[in-house]
Amino acid sequence: MNSPAHDDKLNPPVQDREKNRLAQRFLWVFSSFVLLIAFVVATVNLVAYRYMLADNNQAIVQLLSGWGRIYKPILYDEIKPEIAVFGASWARDAFDPLDTSRLLGRKLFNHGVSGGTAYETRRFADSALDNPNLQAAIINLNTFYREKNRARFRYGFDESILDVDADHQPNRFVGLRRAYSLALGGWAVGANVKLISTILARDRGVSKPDYLDSYEQADLTRRNMTPTARRIFPQPGQASDSAPADTEVEDSTMQIEQPELEIIIDGFCGKKVDIYAYFTPTHTRKQSCDPGASNELAALEFLRHKQRSCDARIHYFDFAYPNAMTLEGVLTPVKSSHYYRPDGHPRPSAGLAMAASMFARPFPADSSALLTQDFGVDLLSHADAEGWLLQRTARCQGDWGESGYGDFRAALEKQ
Repeated sequence: MNSPAHDDKLNPPVQDREKNRLAQRFLWVFSSFVLLIAFVVATVNLVAYRYMLADNNQAIVQLLSGWGRIYKPILYDEIKPEIAVFGASWARDAFDPLDTSRLLGRKLFNHGVSGGTAYETRRFADSALDNPNLQAAIINLNTFYREKNRARFRYGFDESILDVDADHQPNRFVGLRRAYSLALGGWAVGANVKLISTILARDRGVSKPDYLDSYEQADLTRRNMTPTARRIFPQPGQASDSAPADTEVEDSTMQIEQPELEIIIDGFCGKKVDIYAYFTPTHTRKQSCDPGASNELAALEFLRHKQRSCDARIHYFDFAYPNAMTLEGVLTPVKSSHYYRPDGHPRPSAGLAMAASMFARPFPADSSALLTQDFGVDLLSHADAEGWLLQRTARCQGDWGESGYGDFRAALEKQ
């Protein structure tokens, strides 16, 4: 007759069998839950990607904030544009790809990203060089001036989905990495839901400033423009204010990342892609006055040097001086800004004016005569580029030269 101890060895206790059954059930439920989450993520991401490829959605796709690092390198290779914009959000907000493409008669892709760093911008440009259709690159120079000790790249930046690595060697398995990013990138789900909801808002007839941040309009009446007006247009016998009021620029903490800029310039030059480098038309209220135009003149000398060895044409424009755009709302109240967002970034209407100036195209019909007559020149082909820069930057402290500001101010007040 078997002993109780022998029976226990042959037949596990009931509680052990129950534990095994519960463990197996838990693993099944957990695995099912993981597969369900993966299915939901893949569905949202792939539906969003289908929306991304539609031509009529490109304004939303390329101007929407917060997700460009994840998808723009992939979309760029799908679209293969003739013109591409590179830079931080100053550039992203300014150039509506559909409207700017119509103005220029060539397909434009806006590769700008929120908070884009100099390194990120250079790496996006590296990846863009194998596009045989690319004819011109618009480069925002402000992106290459940054705060000291700023991070080299931001959250969401993934070099594995770029065509080449940092040494310009082909990235291995880039197709697989892109496929994973498109289908299973869980970090992109929130941004993709935002993309789909934004497209649906447009289709419901919601006004553009209400569904797309790039089109938001600043209320310039909420700012005290009097100090700016006194500084730019001092009365006879009145000393101009020496510093901008309510400025958000801190020149003492800014430095240029010239090595990254040099790499991006050399890359496009080597591929015979024309370059259009520019400084953002920051509103005069936020401009930091530098009568010596040190940054602008340094950029002029640098780009002149690069042009000597470039296989393409380099163009250089400075829009950041007192003009009809940057003085909007200084003399007359403007409730809904035509050119600026609430955060001071230029709106797509400003981008159209910049594109018209840079590519010698007709200005938008709603542009004032004052703007069309004085809004940037190609400084690399200008006979007296240094003189032009110094004259324009001197306006920031009320120096309008011998002719004064009378005619300009009168025309500005009539806008």
